[in-house]
Amino acid sequence: MAVLWSGETIIGIFKERPNRFQAIVEIEGVLETVHVPNTGRMSGLLAPGTEVLLVRSNNSKRKHRFSLTLIRKQGQWVCVYSALANRVFEDGVQLGKVRGIDGTLQREVKIGESRIDFTFEGEFSTFIEVKCVTYEEDGVAMFPDAPTLRGRKHIGELIRATEEGKRGMVVFIIFMKGVTYFTPLEAVDPLFAEALKKAKQAGIELRAYDCTVNQEGIELNQAIPIRL
Repeated sequence: MAVLWSGETIIGIFKERPNRFQAIVEIEGVLETVHVPNTGRMSGLLAPGTEVLLVRSNNSKRKHRFSLTLIRKQGQWVCVYSALANRVFEDGVQLGKVRGIDGTLQREVKIGESRIDFTFEGEFSTFIEVKCVTYEEDGVAMFPDAPTLRGRKHIGELIRATEEGKRGMVVFIIFMKGVTYFTPLEAVDPLFAEALKKAKQAGIELRAYDCTVNQEGIELNQAIPIRL
């Protein structure tokens, strides 16, 4: 089982990204504006002339017919549809690829002043925050590719929950294969990197998983090491 693309797919050539939400892509010789479902910088991915995979929307009311979903980098596909990270994680749980979580997940749980992606009621109540990773350099996956106040806030909420006897977990879903380990991108957001170190010291479990990505869909692959 994998998370499959929800519509017809077509290959295009990336030209430019005029703003965070749009890209200009050449499709069969015609330039078209497409939706970009990732507000990050996507550094090292969106170079002019890069091959991309687009998914056609089935919603006739959508402003743009296509969403930019995959980007070809060094011969392999990288998924940039960040909203799919939770579905990929949940799919991995159902497939038994995520150790220690073998029951039902509850989505979008309020904790403090935030909403955490999942909670799992097992031996302990576990709050789980999922992050999508698309940045890679020299075989190392990193997050974030832009400063993330929201990410730091969520980690702070998890730390407070562990102080109250709950269990916390941060899961990084790496939307590609071929990386050797994960580490926070300290040069972009040193405060997030520091928050992650504090989370580990507080007993929050940190995990990272790479993914198998192709023109049919995306699937959680295996756990990879984390270095702080």
